Amino acid sequence: MGDAPFFAHGSLLNWRFRRHDFAAHGSEVIQPVRVVQHNERGLVVWLAGDTPTVDSRFAGREDVNPHELGYAERFSPQSTDRVSYRRHWRGTGVLRIVPTGMPFSVWLFWAETGQFRCWYINLEHPHTIAGDSLYTADHVLDILVRPDGSVEEKDRDELEAAVRFGQWDEGIAAAIEAEKRLALDQMRAGHWAFDDAWKRFHPDPSWTLPPAPRL
Repeated sequence: MGDAPFFAHGSLLNWRFRRHDFAAHGSEVIQPVRVVQHNERGLVVWLAGDTPTVDSRFAGREDVNPHELGYAERFSPQSTDRVSYRRHWRGTGVLRIVPTGMPFSVWLFWAETGQFRCWYINLEHPHTIAGDSLYTADHVLDILVRPDGSVEEKDRDELEAAVRFGQWDEGIAAAIEAEKRLALDQMRAGHWAFDDAWKRFHPDPSWTLPPAPRL
């Protein structure tokens, strides 16, 4: 992540989320992004609104977002038949900051008016880059940080369900809890990913939407 060669400003990169059972079905989340900055400290990318993306969804129910399904089905340790599903990113766009060596990325959201809404700390598997793609996995538990500095934990019920239904064990859950504490410690210590300057970010007006990901 923090080693050369680095991606140039404006380069296209595919952000890929892979589940624990990827090898069984081969479908993954793919989100094309533009590189804002890439150096020893980490990677910063822009996911524009309406970007064509790919989701991983349950076969036969491609029109249903997996987050709308019951926990027992979502977090089964058994490999479930999943397929790739094309869609578009909804919203105004998201700036994502991936600090080198950290088990999380920091997402910045804005309202339609352009007003900064929040930081969102997404706990994730260690990031790797290969070719034109960044690879990681979502660790379910997240942290919302409002402009006033107040913090709200998100999706603890999903982490507990992942343990209860067997996708993860207590050891993995404990490691994710440690990731949460690390992320909050970094934020409170003034980590560069939380610099107020990022709130004033504007994407390069010359950037066009990326093409749809190839499957």
